Amino acid sequence: MPVCGRCQTSDLECRYVRSRRGMRSKPDNPPSPLLNHHDVPLFDADAFSNWLNNTPLPPDLDAGEALFQSLGTPQTFDMPSLTDDAMSWPEPEQLSTPGVAYDPMIQLYYQNFHRSHPLLVPRKALASHLADRIPPYLLSIMRYVGAHFYPDPAFKDEFRAHAYTVFADTTLRDGFKVQGMLLLAIVEHAHGQDDSAHRSMQAAIDLALDLGMHRSGFAVENSEGDFLMEESWCRTFWELYVVDGLLATMRDQSSFRLCRQRTDVRLPCAEDAFSSGIAPMSIRQTINDLERNWSLGQGTCPSSFAYRIHAIQNLGKVMDVNRSLDMDLEARVQTVDASLVSSLMRLPSSQGSGYDSSDFDELLFQAEMITYIGIIYLHHPRSSMRFASFTSRTSCTRLKAARDASHHSSADLDLHSQKFLRAADMLSNLATLPNPIQSRTPFFTCALAICIVVHTAACMVTPSAGKIESLKARIQLGAGGLNVLGKVWPLAKTVRGQMLDMYQEVGLR
Repeated sequence: MPVCGRCQTSDLECRYVRSRRGMRSKPDNPPSPLLNHHDVPLFDADAFSNWLNNTPLPPDLDAGEALFQSLGTPQTFDMPSLTDDAMSWPEPEQLSTPGVAYDPMIQLYYQNFHRSHPLLVPRKALASHLADRIPPYLLSIMRYVGAHFYPDPAFKDEFRAHAYTVFADTTLRDGFKVQGMLLLAIVEHAHGQDDSAHRSMQAAIDLALDLGMHRSGFAVENSEGDFLMEESWCRTFWELYVVDGLLATMRDQSSFRLCRQRTDVRLPCAEDAFSSGIAPMSIRQTINDLERNWSLGQGTCPSSFAYRIHAIQNLGKVMDVNRSLDMDLEARVQTVDASLVSSLMRLPSSQGSGYDSSDFDELLFQAEMITYIGIIYLHHPRSSMRFASFTSRTSCTRLKAARDASHHSSADLDLHSQKFLRAADMLSNLATLPNPIQSRTPFFTCALAICIVVHTAACMVTPSAGKIESLKARIQLGAGGLNVLGKVWPLAKTVRGQMLDMYQEVGLR
């Protein structure tokens, strides 16, 4: 046997794989793993995961399509999870296997949805002992959410029944059920099922409060000493807080329940610390110190998640002012307005370096989005611009622009009108930021709808032809964003149709 130069230098024994030239593989046998001349597999599970997550996407291909094109590439990897039936629905008991981290639907969940609503343990945890703690029904819900990002819109229907098994067992009462019902509430809202979303959300809040998830002791007692699990429980309560505020605002309810709920649950840590899976006590102490200083108006915010929580708190103040029966509210309006504007000044950039879309911070994006929505909701009831009501309304389309002879020119617009029109401009600018729109929170649908309504109304009171063209460009931007979101979430498709109908009703061309 000849000796190669590398093995001779390293004083190793050369090993050769027997040549298979001229031999045919039996059709019933799967291909062998690709080997080098030292019998070492060229690819393993970790290597595949790294390759999948780091492969750049072509400019005209979204993440879901790229993933499934990569999974369909023949004779590249000999991976058990990527056989011909990899896309078939597994039985519930199969979902808790160690390979669940490589499940295609789970991957789509983490690649497209998790960054906008990061309450569950990071994907790396599913390849550890924590995977045994995740119940099958929660994994079913994750697969259902992930299936929304598969190119075939009907594909998600195959996973729906298994996802809703969380409601079947009324004796089941734990934090994982709270997480599942919260995820389903978000999805139901994104499907335009407002009543179902409200019921799921209220059921999740009821169970969370009964379990004591609003107290810091719950996260510690149910984590078994694992920081990732403890962090996930903290994030679950605060995600309930955020989504409760958003749904209450979109439904125009009198208040959201958790707004005044007393809690000592610590604020979430930074996203990179959570996703890395490494969070020693020093990080935990740093979080506590930052949280304490930030609550006193000093130092920096503990995390981008905390900025998002602060934005929801300001949105709650807007709702309080709007439902107040006091005769003179101008001082309170100015105070809340100052809080909203100052919070925008404190926000770091959501764009990271500005050149790499992987640095895009979804939670800072949402904090900015929520704050602009708050400014619009605070000022439009007090402005000279008036809106009509949609006859066929959704949670995103309570108000619409309508042609009215009483509208004045833009030169006569009062300060409130100018402020919420400026906020709508800034809100629509968020649609131009990097990272695919379909991977952003489903609540961005309502934000884009608000922008289109405001800009359509502004077109009817603006005498400047140049300004009208600028407003129309923003309307087209919002409609385009809804078109992209509509490929994933049915509500966006419905809202886009309503916006186009409104645009035609007012006679704009």
